[in-house]
Amino acid sequence: MLSSDKPAPTFDRRFLIDLGGGGVLFRQAEQLFEAHAVESAEWESPVFFFFVYGCYVIYTPELDLRSTVFAKNTCNCSAGRQGKVCVHAIAAAIHYEALQAEAKFAKPEASPETAPPKLDLPVETVAAKRPGLRSIRTGDAGLALRLLIFLPPNLEVAAARGGIVVKLDAAAGREILPLNKLNPRQDYRVDPKYLAALSLIESWCGGKLASILQLTGGQLRRLLDTVQGEPIVYWVKKPNTPIDWVGQVLPGVTEFLGEAETEVDPDAADPVALEASPPQRTNAESPPPSIRSNISLRERSKPNLRRMAESRRPKLWESRQEDFPAASAVADSMEGYGDRRVVVDGSTNYIAIRLPAGDADATQPLRTLLKREGFLLEPGNRKWWLRERHKTLNFLAAHWNALRETWQAEFTENFQTKLAGVEISALQVEAKEAGDRFTLDISLSKKTDENALRRAIASGQHYVDSGEGSITLLDRNSVEQLHEIERAVSGQADRPFTPTFSKRIDTQDLADVEDLLDELCAGWQPPQAWQSRSRALKQVGALEAAPVRPGFDAILRTYQRIGVAWLWHLYRHQLGGILADEMGLGKTLQALALVECIRSSDTKLSAGQSLKPALVVCPASLVENWLRECKRFTPGLQAIKHHGPGRAKEPVQLEACDLVITSYGTLRQDAELLGTMDWCVVIGDEAQHIKNRRSQNARTLTSLHADGRFLLTGTPVENSLDDLLSLFSFLMPGYLQKAGAKLSQDDKAWHSKRQTERAAAYILRRTKKEVAPELPDKIEKTFFCELGSKQQRFYQDTLEKTRRDIFNLEMSGANTGRVQFAAFTELLRLRQACVDPRILDAAFPEKDSAKLAAFDEVLDECLDAGSRMLVFSSFVTALQLLAEHLEQKGHKFAYLDGKTKNRLAICDQFNQDESIPVFLISLKAGGTGLNLTGADTVLHYDPWWNPAAEAQATDRAHRIGQTKVVTSIKLIAAGTVEEKVLELQARKAEILKELFEESEAANAKVSLDDIKGLLA
Repeated sequence: MLSSDKPAPTFDRRFLIDLGGGGVLFRQAEQLFEAHAVESAEWESPVFFFFVYGCYVIYTPELDLRSTVFAKNTCNCSAGRQGKVCVHAIAAAIHYEALQAEAKFAKPEASPETAPPKLDLPVETVAAKRPGLRSIRTGDAGLALRLLIFLPPNLEVAAARGGIVVKLDAAAGREILPLNKLNPRQDYRVDPKYLAALSLIESWCGGKLASILQLTGGQLRRLLDTVQGEPIVYWVKKPNTPIDWVGQVLPGVTEFLGEAETEVDPDAADPVALEASPPQRTNAESPPPSIRSNISLRERSKPNLRRMAESRRPKLWESRQEDFPAASAVADSMEGYGDRRVVVDGSTNYIAIRLPAGDADATQPLRTLLKREGFLLEPGNRKWWLRERHKTLNFLAAHWNALRETWQAEFTENFQTKLAGVEISALQVEAKEAGDRFTLDISLSKKTDENALRRAIASGQHYVDSGEGSITLLDRNSVEQLHEIERAVSGQADRPFTPTFSKRIDTQDLADVEDLLDELCAGWQPPQAWQSRSRALKQVGALEAAPVRPGFDAILRTYQRIGVAWLWHLYRHQLGGILADEMGLGKTLQALALVECIRSSDTKLSAGQSLKPALVVCPASLVENWLRECKRFTPGLQAIKHHGPGRAKEPVQLEACDLVITSYGTLRQDAELLGTMDWCVVIGDEAQHIKNRRSQNARTLTSLHADGRFLLTGTPVENSLDDLLSLFSFLMPGYLQKAGAKLSQDDKAWHSKRQTERAAAYILRRTKKEVAPELPDKIEKTFFCELGSKQQRFYQDTLEKTRRDIFNLEMSGANTGRVQFAAFTELLRLRQACVDPRILDAAFPEKDSAKLAAFDEVLDECLDAGSRMLVFSSFVTALQLLAEHLEQKGHKFAYLDGKTKNRLAICDQFNQDESIPVFLISLKAGGTGLNLTGADTVLHYDPWWNPAAEAQATDRAHRIGQTKVVTSIKLIAAGTVEEKVLELQARKAEILKELFEESEAANAKVSLDDIKGLLA
């Protein structure tokens, strides 16, 4: 139905080419029109509403022609979602103009005497006759107003295409704002040149000013001519440098625009519609027989759109009237079905639907659907009718299942008899093994010829008619499912639909594709060989146990055995993965178990060959920790630390080892050495260090040669596609793909979601909450950090001075008590040198503090996991340095030392405000008496060696009311007095308790020999 309060514009060929931005889109639209894809067109000034059949999707473009230059289009296609004028809108406009031509053919043309007069004035003349502007107020006392014109960088290409997007701003006083944001209540003082330009813009935009226009070359030339010589034209990428005029020419611009369009020509591309529209049709039904006889089906050589319309005959008028039974015959066939059900009668040529009597609200959605699909209600028999074979079969293809399942319709015997030869398409899936891959073939119908399917798609049909009594309806759900499979498996968000699809599936894709087909193709079962490879990734319970050494297996918890089995499964199938367990669940332990399995299970070596070593790359602060964990849990592995000044220089020095542990910094420095070697497995710890795939860390790690690749992180990584792309470029290069630059926002969102889904099978993350039944209430771990070269020298200098001072004091004849007290003081200085040398020397570089670097690693993992942390230190100066560090990084924190007032209020705030992730607490002020169950991680920054005091501090979080597993971490400076005391802690706990209770130092029952042992 076509209706309007005001006449619609005339869609001549050139206007539509300009509207769509070029001839390519217009030709595509012509093909869509010729395929009879446009269902209906409705004009409600100033908007056109259309229904267009695409590849099994109904498109609904709405073309707003309030301004013909600044036309707005919304459509559910990808271009329409971006606001672009799409092929469906142009095709529908051609369809509308064809209907107008038919109406015009049926009526006599208006005589020249009665035709409305044409306006032959140039637009500039029209503008000049106005005293001012329509959209803003002008006056000599107003605010000075200047026009600013910004041109696109692709002007040459856009001009050739006929669609140049121009940005327009206004300089009003000291303010620069979009042209359409000018205040209509403000008076503006406008130079005559700008007034002419603004008047021209208003004439294009229905009396309004727009900030963005799409213009042809001639229109832009006309606009620029009004401001000739003015320094107000810029390239959009150089907004501070106006383009210099050379006489009447703008170099780099004018030569691409052609001649200015100065006269109003109804056949030109000028967007101003100055000619009255032709008479409107008010009914979209078939034209009378007198018109039909003058319409030829295929003649389309004449360029004028109206003449083209006269040469087309839609399929709607091809059916013979005798194909449709009388309404009385259908009424008879529907008798006996009752009034409380939806009853469907018909054949392949028509449908008659009777809705249940009463309850109109319940059937309102169905009535709306029928109206949208073109059904007409005949009050005499209360039936909704759709007549015409093409529409009937398309409707059944789209809605047969909905009628049967959603509306529980009853189908008459007549209907079932007449449609006995009709079947509905269903996805046919076949997978065959081909070496180490599989071939996947999917089609809509095995019985229907593929070429026939393609022809149906091209013509906008949802069915294939063999012409021999056999009809296949292309079920919309099946089509959408196949299209989704094609997009997902190919990785192409903008992939067009095809009725058949074939793809080679690699091992790494099996689990993802199986998940996809399970969801979209109910009942499909992959071959057994496929399932054996994918099942373990889909169900960790189906994993085979890894060959872990019995002694090692005995100390693993169940979830850790599963983690090792998962890593082992990936390794054996030449796949990579990310072990992303929450902090404290033993990722290092599981990784070491994998390395031991690999080293002990590779029995396929030829004579003379040696096992390839494994490589672990981690932050420098963790190198020592990895080495110690290896010695503790896998003593059979020969592990070396490739870090620091004494590291290996030749490959042969590393090849004899089982495990090499290095830092990301050393990896960068020794990229040539480590890159020449072959590794059985490379494990990257703290994967956030390669989240930027352009970083040297990521590039160097990815360049290594390895049979297996794995990453460890306590950070959830699924939420950032950029992070996943970087991590998987190391794990399985090419598995995840970056979105194409030309994709729409919706397609980019779809692409991102698909990449995340594909990555999921190769990420194993367990939280403490998930494995809580296997965990103790409190997890205790020791974190060894190695001092860097500068801090090591600082510590050694302090240690040597301590030894000399004690020796000199003894040699001076001082009594034992005095020597002992001095030794306590020196021991305190050594502890401070371990914690942070800046406590003793403010000039020491922050970046060279080993514990601060280790603190950052723990902090980042806590923040990413949503954990909250208590940090205890016996040194207030250390806490103050940490506070400064947190402020620099922009992290919120709470702070408590001996000078803090309102301690309980601060504790309450921390417990209640989850946006505060860190609480810095001094030992003396907060070691006892506080309830801090808002935290689930406790970091002992500098152990005070009294196990009872340490436990009391941990119990600030681990106490009644705590609902989470608490992780307690000790930071220990490796190779220092801290480590020596830790070794002695178990067998000399009572001595150590007195040793570091500074208030009791004078009375401590510790021998001078014990102290000297710590300083040795």
